Parts: sequence; C-alpha cells; structure tokens
Amino acid sequence: MKFRQSMLVTIMLCFLVVPAQSQERKEAKKGSDDDVIKVTANLVNLDVIVKDKKGRAITDLKPEDFKVFENGVPQKIEFFDSTLTSGNEAASRTTATVSSGPRPPNDFPRNIIALVLDGQSTEGANLKHVREGIMKYIRERISDSDSVALFSISAGLQLSQPFTQDKAKLIAAVEKAYDGSTVSKTSEARDLAENIRAMREQVATGPELIGGTIPGVGVSNSMAAQALIARHVLEQYIALRSTLSAQQTRPVLAALAAISEGLRSIPGKKTLVMFSQGFIAPETLDWQVQSTIDIANRANVAIYIIDSGGLTGGPPSSGSLVSGSPLGGISGGLEMEQRRRAGAGESVFDITRQEGLNRQQDLLYRISEDTGGHFIKNTNDIAGGLERIDAEIRSRYTLAYRSTDPNFDGSFRKVKIEVGKPDTNVLARPGYYAIPLSQIVPFSPDDRKLLANFANMQTHPTLPLSVELNPFRSQNGFYIVPLSFEIPPSAVQFDRKSDKQRLQLDVLGVIRAEGEEKILSRLGGNFDVGLTAQQYESILNDKIFYRQDMQLHAGNYTVDLIVRDRASGKVAAKREKLVLPIDASDFYASDATLSRHAEPLKAGNVDVFSEGNVQIRPSPSREFHASDNLIIFFKLYNAAVARETGKPLVRVTVTLIKDGQRVSRPMDYQLTDAPTGAVPTLTFAKYIKLIGLAPGRYSAAIESRDMQQQKVIKQEAWFVIVP
Repeated sequence: MKFRQSMLVTIMLCFLVVPAQSQERKEAKKGSDDDVIKVTANLVNLDVIVKDKKGRAITDLKPEDFKVFENGVPQKIEFFDSTLTSGNEAASRTTATVSSGPRPPNDFPRNIIALVLDGQSTEGANLKHVREGIMKYIRERISDSDSVALFSISAGLQLSQPFTQDKAKLIAAVEKAYDGSTVSKTSEARDLAENIRAMREQVATGPELIGGTIPGVGVSNSMAAQALIARHVLEQYIALRSTLSAQQTRPVLAALAAISEGLRSIPGKKTLVMFSQGFIAPETLDWQVQSTIDIANRANVAIYIIDSGGLTGGPPSSGSLVSGSPLGGISGGLEMEQRRRAGAGESVFDITRQEGLNRQQDLLYRISEDTGGHFIKNTNDIAGGLERIDAEIRSRYTLAYRSTDPNFDGSFRKVKIEVGKPDTNVLARPGYYAIPLSQIVPFSPDDRKLLANFANMQTHPTLPLSVELNPFRSQNGFYIVPLSFEIPPSAVQFDRKSDKQRLQLDVLGVIRAEGEEKILSRLGGNFDVGLTAQQYESILNDKIFYRQDMQLHAGNYTVDLIVRDRASGKVAAKREKLVLPIDASDFYASDATLSRHAEPLKAGNVDVFSEGNVQIRPSPSREFHASDNLIIFFKLYNAAVARETGKPLVRVTVTLIKDGQRVSRPMDYQLTDAPTGAVPTLTFAKYIKLIGLAPGRYSAAIESRDMQQQKVIKQEAWFVIVP
C-alpha cells in the first residue's frame, strides 16, 4: 500500500461487495395445495450416523433407541426419519407428536442433494475429471428417492439446473455448465504466493536497515534505496493477496449460505456437495465463515467438499518464517521477536493463515466437519468420492426435538446423542448456535449486546463518528453503495506494541429493508492494525478512514452502524436511511461526494470513485482547511445524446454559499464526453480552491442541466472550513 505524507493512511480500505437483496420466498407447489410443504414447528434438527464396532453403518434403529441431551438436559424426540437404506419404508417417517414435524407429501423425494462447483478456485485443467465424476454418479447412484440440483459459483451464484429427478436434465446441465468458461483465481493466488516468497528472500538477504528505514553500518544509500523498494514491493504483493483472498472467499460463503437457507423449510435428508480447490479467508471474513456454518446447521444441511484439484505433490516451499507445519510458525521453536515480526509488517500469526502446508484447505475442513459432512482430498476419482458420500448420506437418521430452552439467544448449546445398543459409535454434530428462525444473518453474543444497546449508543455517543453513503447505479436494477466513515485520531486510544502503534476497532453494520426488522446482511469486522511510525504520524495529521462497498437492489433501506474503540471502550452508533430509486429511465444524478484527497488510480483497478486515472477518497466529516482543494464528485445518468454529434451536452454550475449569500461567482462546466460504463454514465469530478474563505459552514449549490432535454437536477452539499 502506498503512503503519502499529504494523505491519510487508509488503514482499512475494504473493496468488498456485500449482497443484500430482499427476496420474496415462494412456497413450492407440486400438484394440489395438499402437496405444499409447510414447517410450523421451531424444531432443532440433527442428522445422525450410527456405526458398529467394525465401522459398519447400523440402519435399522427405531426412535426409542435414541436419547438426546442438550446442555445435559434430556429432550423429547418429536420427529424421526430413518435411514434411506433401512429397507423399511413404512417406518421411514415416524413422529412422536403427529403434527409437530415437517411432513412432506408421500411422493416427495426424501434425499435432497445440491451439487456445487466452486469456479472461484477450480482451475480449467481440473474441470474434466470433475465433470466425468459427477455424470457417472448421476447415472449410477441417483434413484427415484433423490432430488438433485446443480449450482456453480463464479462472481456469484448460478443455478444451472433446479432440483429434479430427471437424470437426462442433470447430465445435460453438467455438460453445459462445465463447458462454459470459468475464471479461477487459484492461478493468480499461486503467482502471488511465488512473488511473495521471492521478495521475502530478497528482503532477508538484503542490507540491514535500522528501524526499517535507516542504513546500517557499511550500507550505502543506493543499497538502502534498493532494500526499501524491495520492502515496498513486498507490501504491495501482501496487500494484493489479502484483497484476492476476500474476492475469492466471499462469493463462495454467500453461495453456501444462500443454498442452505433456501433448503431450510424443505424436509428430508439435505446434503450440499461442493467441488473446490480451496480458498483462504482474511481475518475480516471470519464472522462470515462462522455465519455460513451456523446457517447450514440451522437448516440441517450437511456440507461435503471434494478437492477438485485431485492428487497433489508435497508441501510448497516458503521463504518466510513459517515452517512446513501449519502451527510451526507459532510454536516455541522460534524466538518471541521472530514470532512477532516478519517481512513487510505482516506478523507470523497472519502469515500462517496464508502459508504453510495446504493452508487453502483449512476452511474446507472446517466448513465440512462443522456441518456434519467430510472433506475428501487427494483423489482423482471424483465418482469414488461421491460414492463414499452417497453411502454416508443414505445411512443418516434425522432427529428433531423442540428445545426445552425457548430463549434462542445465539449461544452455543452442546448436544449429546446416546443409542441404547452396546458397542456403537454415534456420529453427529456436537451442538448448535441457538439462532432464531426469523434471523437470516447470525451474530455472536458480543454483536447481540452491541445491537441491543444501539439506541443508547446513538443517543449518547462517546466516539465522534462521521458516516456517509454514496449510491451509484449498477446493472440490472442494482446499486453499488460505498459506506465510509471517519474518526478523529485524538478520539481513540493507541497502544504501543514493540515499534508500532496498535489500533483496535470493532465495526458492525446491519442492513434492513425499511420498515422491517429482518436483517438482510451485515458489514464490518474486528480490526487490529499495527501502524509504523510513518503511518501513525500520517493519521495524527488527518483522520482514521474506513470504507466498505455494498451491492443493493433498488428499494428503501436502513443501515445501522456501530463503531467501538476496543482500547478505550468508546462507542458510536448511527442510523442512515437509504433510498435507491427503481425508475432508471429519467435524467438522474448521484449525491455529490466531497473530498480532499486524490491520488493516481493503480493500473488495472476499477473503482466507483475514479475518473480517468485519478481516484478520490470521500471525506465523510466534510471538514476542510482553506489551503485544501474541495473536490466535488458525482455521476449523471440518462443524459440525452444529440443526433448530430452522438454526444450529450450537460452544463453543471457550482456556486459556494455561506449564510444564504454567494461567496463565489457561479462556476460553469460542460460535460460532452460520450457516456461510459455498463450503465452509461457521465462523471463530474472537479476541484475548487478554498483559499481566502473564512472558517465556517458553507454549501455547494450544484445545478446539472441536460441541454438536449432541458431537464434540471439541483442539489446542495454542505461542508465546513476549519481554522
């Protein structure tokens, strides 16, 4: 990341897209209304496999053979579904209380399987054996009691074939889906890892720099400059790796959660099988990993994952301090100072998340094992892996009980299942998080405490916080909505750790449709940032800045944001209203964004706050000095194009006002370039000198006139000039 003395260090710039689209749920009908599946009881569902001492599945047990305990308290089994291989169809669905469990129509499939290709990680060379394995599985293992769907994940979730029992449709969908081009980020991640390894070796063998910047004894200025360049390049690679990890991980987690949530009301054995080469989630997505697991468990969807990379070789080489063992880098084998420090300021604790033996498979193990499934790796026999999964699926019992503790507060509850037969081994999830059925996005107990205290924090904030939402139209009725905020550095507490200043912020945002309590999505994360002396000095001279992008469908929303300084305990809460117009045909302007920071746009980057090769950073506090240039940025949509020139003509007039009086002459600008982008857009990005203006509150009156249609848009943007 590049730092400039004249700019704030953007310590937490997150270009993350958070889907938060409100969707109507439709009950699936099959035939008459009597076939509609309805879930009327708030039950805890668990899949259970019972094996004998030789490891063979036991498939002929009855409800009375099982006992269930939650946090040590006995529970009453209210619904029981035997295994698919029991051979006793009459006993396949037994309810202890006749109307308490989800009962499907008699001809509804009992085995629900979602096949998912992770195109974010699976490379093209591995698609052939994945495709062939799936088609063999469909031909040989799918029966009349099964309903199967095919999904794929690239930038988002695609449904290639809805749930069906028709093998021909499934095979055709597999051939079509897998013949399409899939863009995998795995090769890019591999190249980045190799570049980081090479740069670390260069830094490790380079000249000594005292404090990271001052030449040591016998080190010339030229050598020191080369060493500084190497460290800077390494920082760039590490920043790219973190961004790539988020881009690769977020769509996969969102897809798994969406499929699981969609299956929640469907009865039967529910299994999701994903084919993936693996991915690494940055720390900011840890909450989403756990949320995905919680959503799958609440829906009683077992997630199985097959390594689509097939057979692999030995452990990758690494020039970092991390050993071949995933935990070797944080063991007692290294000196404490070595464990705290590594190249480019990245701690070994952070490195172990990215580097070492098969680090990209850690999440695959966690997601599968924590949802009652398994991770199958190092095999080119995809069909064989599917057969192993299929045998386990058909050996599962499903138990449901209504918890004796009705307070679903998000806490973890341990579940123990006992079988009244000797020499048996019971395989089931160890417990679940008590998430209310009405809540789509799970939260930790600490998150819940913050949300419960939102009104008080909003009324009595102890942390100064400036928040801004800037919607920009995207494709197909969506908007990209960057959320940004600023905090004065004097308001937070920095803790010194070694040679760095440590800043700890907790950010929690929730998105709701206006007038609804249901939370559609969440934002933020827990940030622990170590600042160098240069970064710390830059922050003290400006603001702490945060940005995260959301993708929202047209509609009205409320966004609740909570920010807490962990060291001082100071908190702030803000509620913002967000109106995203549905009509996309009229001449329209986004709200004006004010800024005091601009820098060259990095090659290859695309950002909503850019024009040409320049990118701005919003200034939510809207505080400026008279020596600053006031940057005004907004986008115009649906400007008419002249027949003669093929170009629009939009005149923008800006006037600065203070206390109702003009303090500048009207400044006119003409926009005549052809609209650009997937949604044809004109961008206004100009700066105004503030020299000579006295401290106080001002507003910029902005008028945009489409000269072809003679349509006018007026808006005002306030700002403050501080001494």
